[in-house]
Amino acid sequence: MRGMGIGMARRSRGLLCRYLMRSWFILVIPCLFLPFLFLQVSIFPPSQPRGFSPIPEVEYDSCTTTGPAFSLDDFSFCTGACRSTCFPRVRRLCISASEVTVCEMDLKKEQSSARGNLSGMEFSEEFVKSSQVELPTFMRFEGERLTLPLIHRSCERERVWIDGLSLVADQRFLPFNKPNPHHEAEKLIPATFLVQHYEAENITLYWFSQKEEVSDWANGFIKAVEMENSIKYVDLPRKHESPICFKDAIVLSAPTNVRYIPDQQRNEWLRRRVLQHCSIPIVNTSLSIEKAIILDRRNGPRHLANKLKVAEILYQALKVPVDIQLVGSGSFCHQVQKVTEGSLLLVPHGSQNVNLIFARPGAIVIEVFPFLFYNNALRNYTHAANVHIYPLLGVRPPGDILLWIFSLLGWDNCYYHVRLCKNYSRRQPIYVNLLELENFLTWIIKMVPMSLHFS
Repeated sequence: MRGMGIGMARRSRGLLCRYLMRSWFILVIPCLFLPFLFLQVSIFPPSQPRGFSPIPEVEYDSCTTTGPAFSLDDFSFCTGACRSTCFPRVRRLCISASEVTVCEMDLKKEQSSARGNLSGMEFSEEFVKSSQVELPTFMRFEGERLTLPLIHRSCERERVWIDGLSLVADQRFLPFNKPNPHHEAEKLIPATFLVQHYEAENITLYWFSQKEEVSDWANGFIKAVEMENSIKYVDLPRKHESPICFKDAIVLSAPTNVRYIPDQQRNEWLRRRVLQHCSIPIVNTSLSIEKAIILDRRNGPRHLANKLKVAEILYQALKVPVDIQLVGSGSFCHQVQKVTEGSLLLVPHGSQNVNLIFARPGAIVIEVFPFLFYNNALRNYTHAANVHIYPLLGVRPPGDILLWIFSLLGWDNCYYHVRLCKNYSRRQPIYVNLLELENFLTWIIKMVPMSLHFS
């Protein structure tokens, strides 16, 4: 028996050795390719994002379309004549613990009860379908932890309805315990414009959230524009509780990263109102750059890891004072004040940049992106602020092997097609490309008189 055991062990070792000898190339070939991959990533940087241009040849917000800044009809509320953003308007919207329902009623009764009907005209069923702005297919609540489908079906007639035109906002893009001023602004600013432009103080924004859950930025903005009496925080109904039903609702859920400020006139109105509320001097950018400010994030990822070296380069190139300030926390007015103090701002990509709608008109903003993470969202909500946004792509953090591997995908594949890569890259510290920054500052020094808007 003992001899049998020894023989079986020897045969097992022999089989393993023969398997390894036959498959040696499986182990060797990847090792041979690793040096080539290293050289590829080290010598040739990943392809740049499509549409990326550090110095845009054409102003991003150029527009020849003229028209009303706002429009409110039976089917939507829209802001802006150029690339307008429209929020859907729907009749008989009910929100329960399990679903969001659009209650389908008789078309003629629907027409007779419509508010804001265009000259009292009656609409055919085909016209109604073609004119409606597409509703979201779902809405999110409880800090994005609960997703409810939006469905169309008939409803029982004994429901209790909230009369009049209402604004209804969920918590889409607002994760639990992670307040986001950028996405909060996408709900609050359109609501402010609607109430103020149409002088409709009886319109209420029903926000399925709690006051304690929104950021200090949002609470301060609401006070600055005097919207406290126009916002009502509501809880999502629990199981077996009656749904909350709105006879006439404008839904502030999707979309995101859109142009919800229609033009420079309305942005300036909003800016002046906020600065006056915060007792901040209203100043436009002067003929020359007087001061440069690095606005780094106080909390969370995407902070500027080499900001001290960046400050040295800014000072050497511009010969002006350079301040490093931390943003992203503190009172609303404290956050707003920081973006109004300089005519050149260098900022990391992040939600705190929504404050740039209050920056000095004509200011130059350099937005630095994490390695492999790029979008143009900032230009969408600052297009009417009369500030000049210039993107700068970050470089790979030293020693980050995972980003070294992801760099083989390139910027677009990482951002649009590989979620693991996108989510990882957005959480990493940002290293400014110092050489590209120097080149850009050289260009700025030559073009300052042409690039700034003077008033």
